[in-house]
Amino acid sequence: MDAEQLCYTSGEEIQIGDRVQFDGTYATVVVVSDGETYQTAPGFEDHAGVERGVTVSDDDGTVTTIGDLDARLIFVDRGAV
Repeated sequence: MDAEQLCYTSGEEIQIGDRVQFDGTYATVVVVSDGETYQTAPGFEDHAGVERGVTVSDDDGTVTTIGDLDARLIFVDRGAV
């Protein structure tokens, strides 16, 4: 992303495919949007219009969009899409 990077509270840049924990649930980052540009994981293009924030898909397939990044979104591992 060329605009302002989105980062976890721990400082790592948020990237597509990252394994995270959100409110205690394990998930994968599938959309990253800085409000102007976005990146999507294959199969999640329909979520590309989100405002600034991230969209995660948990291990049960539930998709959640997170606009205000906070300590509830925890970086676990750098994954691959």
